[in-house]
Amino acid sequence: MKINQVEELTGITKKNIRFYEDQGLVNPDRDPENGYRDYSMEDVKQLSQVKLLRQLGVSCEDIRKLRANELSLDRCVRNRINELNNAGENI
Repeated sequence: MKINQVEELTGITKKNIRFYEDQGLVNPDRDPENGYRDYSMEDVKQLSQVKLLRQLGVSCEDIRKLRANELSLDRCVRNRINELNNAGENI
């Protein structure tokens, strides 16, 4: 599927989709004939997860670690809660 369809399905702008690709958070196949990105439903799922995690304030680096199984979702969420708690103490 083309990037316009992914944008419509996920609510993520084309610019951000390309940014997440540059960050290694999604890796769509490329059409060998024209080099265009060819997104799968798995890519859409990954982008939806990235969107949710980013809305929670999780960094791209931590999302990359999650994808690589270097960080568990539980630890990631706990780290984020601790960051928010610490930020509240500094106000």
